[in-house]
Amino acid sequence: MKQIGKFIMVFISFSAGLMLGVNIKTFYEASTFKPYSWSNPPKIANCYGPEFSKLQMARAMDYWAIRGYTLGDYIHKPSDDVCEREWTSGYVVLRKSKGLPSSTLASTRRYTVVTTMQGAVIRYQPGSYNLDLLNEHELGHALGFTHLEVDNHIMHPNYGKMGRSFWIP
Repeated sequence: MKQIGKFIMVFISFSAGLMLGVNIKTFYEASTFKPYSWSNPPKIANCYGPEFSKLQMARAMDYWAIRGYTLGDYIHKPSDDVCEREWTSGYVVLRKSKGLPSSTLASTRRYTVVTTMQGAVIRYQPGSYNLDLLNEHELGHALGFTHLEVDNHIMHPNYGKMGRSFWIP
């Protein structure tokens, strides 16, 4: 009987700790403009396909480089090893959308350990990668930035209110 009681206490403690940790991370991300950063510049792997615009991505990478945020190489035709995984450490992987709502142009998912970025995946609706500033915005998420609801800021969550401006509040 004592064994069952100990098991239940360990299970409850583990569950409570997990819930507390998730809530702390969620609060941290919601209250910090740049909650995550890379230890080394990430490479960008085009797993979307050959139609993805090299020029559009080069422009987006330049946008962030001018502002002091370094990215690694852009790989237009990465190895199958990179593209077959959901995400790859040290990479921002570009993909076609999988289950995005039709009202969402693109979405970035970050993979982190504490506050360090490990990888990111950007999913695009077909053709949306050609929209002005969308790659810059999504790379901003891949660099660790969250949304900022200020008109003309690159990280505005509404595409129609995005602009070329960037500053850290």
